[in-house]
Amino acid sequence: MKNLSLTVKIWLGLSLVSLLLYLVVLLMTPPLIRNFFRDNLMEPPEAQSKNKIVEPLNSRGFHIRSFIMLEDGTTLPSNAQQAFPVSFLNEIKKNAESQQSPKQFYESTSSQVHIRYVIGKDMAYGRPLYQVMFLRKPEEDLFVRSLLFNMMLYVGLALVVSWFVSLLIVRYLTRPLTIMEQHVKRIANRNWHEPLDIKRSDEIGNLATSIDAMRQQLIQQDETQQSILQNISHELKTPVMVIRSYAQAMHDGIYPKGDLNGSIQVIDEEGERLEKLIKQLLYLTRLDYLATKDPVHENVNLDKLIEKIVQRLNLQRPEITWQLDLQPVMIKGDEETLRAMIENLLDNHLRYAVSILTITLQVNSEQAEVVLNFWNDGSRIEPHILNQIFLPFQKGREGKFGLGLTIVQRILKIYHGQVTLKNDGNGVSTTVRIPAK
Repeated sequence: MKNLSLTVKIWLGLSLVSLLLYLVVLLMTPPLIRNFFRDNLMEPPEAQSKNKIVEPLNSRGFHIRSFIMLEDGTTLPSNAQQAFPVSFLNEIKKNAESQQSPKQFYESTSSQVHIRYVIGKDMAYGRPLYQVMFLRKPEEDLFVRSLLFNMMLYVGLALVVSWFVSLLIVRYLTRPLTIMEQHVKRIANRNWHEPLDIKRSDEIGNLATSIDAMRQQLIQQDETQQSILQNISHELKTPVMVIRSYAQAMHDGIYPKGDLNGSIQVIDEEGERLEKLIKQLLYLTRLDYLATKDPVHENVNLDKLIEKIVQRLNLQRPEITWQLDLQPVMIKGDEETLRAMIENLLDNHLRYAVSILTITLQVNSEQAEVVLNFWNDGSRIEPHILNQIFLPFQKGREGKFGLGLTIVQRILKIYHGQVTLKNDGNGVSTTVRIPAK
């Protein structure tokens, strides 16, 4: 039962209740009707007075009456002609003569009498014989009231039983939902260290698994946030302490770098370093905001964009040999974010390159994706750093803040792309894959 889907469980529950009611009505109604007619029609009436029509009364209080009509209209007993109007007897005779079936139901609509009756057609000594059986309207009403009372009694009992069954089904279905509701409230209050233990394989179990996965992600996000705050505090504290100490020394007439210009240059460098760090932190926050909005879809000539960035950055290290193999690629996106991604990747490779830096850009038609690859001939990255290189403030040997690759990864999430960094031959390569839209 636990492995069935919630939809099937609800369907089975409702079907069980409906089936229970149906079976009760199906099983109880036919015996009630059969017993009723059998007991009333087959029960022998009390002794009748000779040559006198009476209303035989059975033990249940029903008056079952009948008489026989011959072909010439004569009735047995003879006083039946006195008990009913002549028009009614003529109607019976006319219906009996025209009747084709052995037994047929009729209803008299004359103003003098209102009777429902059945004519049974038979033969006696080669002559037709008609048996007329009828029940007066008050007797029919009594029969209906008795039948309805019995049906309501048994159906009512079935409803009471079905209510208890439905209650058990509802409690079975809603109990884990109540547990999950309480657990979500605890998570909302940041009390997310207690796991949610609901072992089911249906939609409720899937929902519980998703809630517990969310809880684990919140724990991880909280730990990451605390780590980022600690790293930010550390990264901001260092340049601020340098600036304050240099400023205080210069205020006291001491120049830590020997002269005024050298000391001011240190303050300027630390201020520039602080400015870059703040810009990167603000840009990370902006990327988080952009991830919640619809992406910008404008045509960006990616190969031309890479060439422009290379022309601007190659002056930083003129001794590096650049090798470009760029296919013409047009991509839908935001030029600003794509520029930031390329600049951060090039800045990393340019910092570690010894003599060669290669860039290749091509379209993989089979995978319907754009592939951008960077490679430099610098030293290989240690395995323990390689596994955590995309985490915030995880720096390489000569890294600055440890935010560049984090920015790259956040940008590629917006484009539903991915980035991988690995030791490749005698150097390090970074591969970016973006779906071609």
